[in-house]
Amino acid sequence: MIKRWMAVVLGAAVLAVPGTALAKGDHAKGHGKEKAEKHQKAEKHGKKDKRAKKDKHAKKPKSYVFKGVYKGDGVVTVTSGNSRVRKGGYVGQDVTFDLSKAKIVAADSDGVAGVSAADVKAGDKVLVQARLPRGTKAPAPVATEEAPAEAAASEEPVVDEAPAAIVARKLVVLSRPAAEVEAPEAEQPAPVPAP
Repeated sequence: MIKRWMAVVLGAAVLAVPGTALAKGDHAKGHGKEKAEKHQKAEKHGKKDKRAKKDKHAKKPKSYVFKGVYKGDGVVTVTSGNSRVRKGGYVGQDVTFDLSKAKIVAADSDGVAGVSAADVKAGDKVLVQARLPRGTKAPAPVATEEAPAEAAASEEPVVDEAPAAIVARKLVVLSRPAAEVEAPEAEQPAPVPAP
């Protein structure tokens, strides 16, 4: 009976002692300092640190999809678009696009071989795709007379404004779809009767 009682007390004592008290207590000390020294050494020798975060100001370009009415000379009155266009304040504004490098999808209407920006007519409904830095906002309308104190008092975060002409990647005319090239139908062989 005494042996059993002694075993219970000894077992309870072992469970009562936390496992961390038996372990060596200095395992977690100094790691932050070593990491900081490692990063400083990498910077000192001109090496890029793999864990270094990207510059806060460097923003990856994102896809912006504008829908609207083409006015001519690369100007589109934006009526809708994807979330980036709507959040950027482009809806309801005239936006100028650089169509020199854009892929144009439209019906050939100018009589010249190949589709170009000249095939897009004023009044056409268009879709324009462009890549802009994330968070790019539409240029604000020019205020008539805003006091400098009011401008300085506004605490809005600084965001990129769209350039004067946004470089378009693709322009699709929605109101006059491009004529599809029909492939000649291949003659189907006559069915061979089974013997």
